[in-house]
Amino acid sequence: MVNVKQELMNFSYRELNVNWKDLFPRINFDLVRTDFTRFQNSNPHQTIFDVAKELWDGKYESVLKENGFWDTDYPTFGGHCHQCTPVLGLALSSLGFEVAYLECQRIESDFESSGLINKVDPRNESNDAMRDQFCKIGRIPYCCLEVTIDGEKFYLTGKHLKPEGKRAKALLSPSCYIDFVGTFAHQADASKSGIYLRTVRPKVNPHNVDFSKQVVWTKQTERDLEPEYFATFLRMNLTA
Repeated sequence: MVNVKQELMNFSYRELNVNWKDLFPRINFDLVRTDFTRFQNSNPHQTIFDVAKELWDGKYESVLKENGFWDTDYPTFGGHCHQCTPVLGLALSSLGFEVAYLECQRIESDFESSGLINKVDPRNESNDAMRDQFCKIGRIPYCCLEVTIDGEKFYLTGKHLKPEGKRAKALLSPSCYIDFVGTFAHQADASKSGIYLRTVRPKVNPHNVDFSKQVVWTKQTERDLEPEYFATFLRMNLTA
């Protein structure tokens, strides 16, 4: 059994095989599958989009209530990425998708030119309300999913796609997403996906890091003046 809280205090890159029960201690995988079967579509991209959007209609709360959550500091849904993303991963896994959960930390923005993964000191967090919490866990956190479709890897979070009326809205700038693929285009740029994150490779790689595993991606919301870079330090390959 994996102690997730303990693993998240070790920032050296590694991969672990993790059972869903390590994240959701009261998990009922069959019940989760039953809840989400109605979203199963012959087009896997449509399935992912529908699940990611519809989870905001009370499903995040119900999944956490029914299955528990590893982080007892956050037992009820508060909209955090570290809640949204594993719940989305659980739903997709129940529908047969191959899913890995990638825990990340913010790194310095010179990554693309230097190829170096230098952690941003959480004391430099600009959000006063979050700074103490980030200092406590030793990083500025984020996370994402890796979902495999027909042998190709796609990256997404549960946090950055929300319903807006009968439609949906991508919450990151278009530059944070890959060129359009699937069924949902970015509302501000139809040439970009509105759900799949763009991963970043540096111009140089002085330490020969495998960036197909230690994935780096960018996040830029309407509040951010420039993109923030997040690098994977823990890859959790998830199984039922």
